Amino acid sequence: MQIEHDKVSGQDTTGHEWDGIKELNTPIPRVVTWSYQLTILFSICYWVLYPAWPYVTDFTRGLTGYSSREEVIDILQSSSNEREVSIATLFSLPIDELAENTAIRKQYETSASVLFADNCGACHGADLEGQTKFPNLKDEAWLWSDLPEEIEATILYGINSGHDEERYAEMTAFGRDEILTKEEISELVAYVQSISGQPHDEALLASGTELFEENCSGCHGDGGEGGLESGAPILTDNFWIYGGDAQTLSDTIWHGRKGVMPSWENRLSKADIRKLALYVYWQSHELEE
Repeated sequence: MQIEHDKVSGQDTTGHEWDGIKELNTPIPRVVTWSYQLTILFSICYWVLYPAWPYVTDFTRGLTGYSSREEVIDILQSSSNEREVSIATLFSLPIDELAENTAIRKQYETSASVLFADNCGACHGADLEGQTKFPNLKDEAWLWSDLPEEIEATILYGINSGHDEERYAEMTAFGRDEILTKEEISELVAYVQSISGQPHDEALLASGTELFEENCSGCHGDGGEGGLESGAPILTDNFWIYGGDAQTLSDTIWHGRKGVMPSWENRLSKADIRKLALYVYWQSHELEE
């Protein structure tokens, strides 16, 4: 390493060279040096004036004795007060009256949409339009009821969830349990397709009608209009949870169905559950402004 004097810049080199390029031994700019020194001075002053250094069980208080604890406590208390007011509003009226209140909707709909996306969107979709095995919450087909209080009860207690107050619904496996034969199930499929407006085998319709009355009408109602008390879906529309094609209908009747929705009572607060119930109702109903 050879230190040389650069005639052009008037500076000595450091002796380092890379591919013929020699490094000048120029001093650090004064502004950088001053900034560095000021930073050190500021740090020392800060250590002296403000809480800075931890002990084993305490910390230095600083000459100013500054603390943001009271400010934080005030902010938390203010937030808590606002939350209590908000919760009180959600329970100030029966849920059916809240559902029709446009001011309540404007106040809570946005936050409720985030709540729904975080907790319900994975199954029912962020747009509430469902997917295979999970019902659409924006259509006109309801398993129990579209009343706000019934929606809230379903969210609280779940379906086949194991909760003491659960919504319970199970469709018998007519084929697997040898209640009906394959031929009889084909006849039932033809009947269900006929009442839902689908192409069907007319030759199987008469026997399928009789089989439906004997085996299915107790839950799905006469003519397949559904049973809100038992959670049995309407079979006369074009809304399907699992599918309405012949093969899916045959699989449903053969194997049965027992969908599960969890109980949210111990997962979310009552206020959040109420928001969700209102949100589902708002999204599935056109409200007058």
